[in-house]
Amino acid sequence: MSDIAKVSSEFIKTAQHVLGNQDEAGRKQMFGTVMQALSMLESPLDTVWRIIMSPHAPSALMALIKAGVIQEIAKSEHPLSANDLANTSGAEKLLIVRLLRPLTALGIVREVGQETYAPTAITKTLVDRALLGGYQFMFSAATRSLANMPFYLEKSGFKHVNGAPGPFQDAHQTKDNMFPWLIKDPLMMGNFNAFMTGQRADRKQWFDFFDIDNILLKDAKSEPGATLLVDIAGGEGHDLAEFHKRYADAPGKLILQDLPPVIDSIQELVPQIERQKHDFFEEQPVKGARCYYFRSIFHDWPDDDCVRILKRVAEAMTPGYSKLLLSEFVLPATNVPLYPALLDINMMALLNGMERTEAQFTKLLNAAGLEVVKFWSVGAEVEGLVEAILKV
Repeated sequence: MSDIAKVSSEFIKTAQHVLGNQDEAGRKQMFGTVMQALSMLESPLDTVWRIIMSPHAPSALMALIKAGVIQEIAKSEHPLSANDLANTSGAEKLLIVRLLRPLTALGIVREVGQETYAPTAITKTLVDRALLGGYQFMFSAATRSLANMPFYLEKSGFKHVNGAPGPFQDAHQTKDNMFPWLIKDPLMMGNFNAFMTGQRADRKQWFDFFDIDNILLKDAKSEPGATLLVDIAGGEGHDLAEFHKRYADAPGKLILQDLPPVIDSIQELVPQIERQKHDFFEEQPVKGARCYYFRSIFHDWPDDDCVRILKRVAEAMTPGYSKLLLSEFVLPATNVPLYPALLDINMMALLNGMERTEAQFTKLLNAAGLEVVKFWSVGAEVEGLVEAILKV
């Protein structure tokens, strides 16, 4: 047996052991090793061609999702022919066959015979409500903006994107920001909300690595009317519901704030959480809360708007008592990992926003009369937490 064969055999055995023991940390470590090896083995020409051909399969996949073909394959308990899929979806057989070719090559769908298809684990994962909604939202909103962004930047003289009109407005021929645009399209808003819910599902909660007991609960006011935590622009309230589940006996009110269409769309929320319609550019109605919390909000906005939002919160905070917590990616100054680096480009294309470094967050907070207490981090590839207070 050659040395390469021996190494491959040992690696496969280790991978089987890791997967068999559901060792997630080990799986990620081995996956990182594979990606590193791939980057070493892939020639520069291979890399360029992979990038050139990268839009094609996602486009084919979106077409098959819109036709309902992927959903049919995913739910079927037996293989389906292209004729079967044409009959159920209304799409032409030859089109289905052509669009499925790159997806079978990528393992998204399995070709079990000539023009006959079965689902893989990827197919079944893809049709999860959050992922299916997320794919459609990202393709419809983000991909168009990303494809148009180089031409928009060329027209602007390659100036940094720092407010509307930006790539999104240019690509979609609208004056609206993405959120008003979504509100006008209930189906797309549903896809977006499903995506946001799914994104949060497997992420570490901020209170898993933040010292809740000593920083928030200790000395928190408990008299009637006192507010412990305000989740500003908190969507359907999933973060606050998880916090209540973990700290059911914590003193003070829990308040969820968001725009009226979002609050009105909430289907289920524990009664201990108060719902409140609020635009964070307006005066903050809850004064003197122990904590004001935002999750994944500030990367949506350019600097000037971020300062406006922060000033509204600062006006409501009590010196020496109130805390501000921002759950966001905090980019390292060098060697930014791929996912947050791509997310930064995504925010530019969709919302004229950006992911920020510690220095950039510090600058924003200072401009609003706030100061950083600590940057809490569990790694560069996941969201951290910015803890801030009013300037003394």
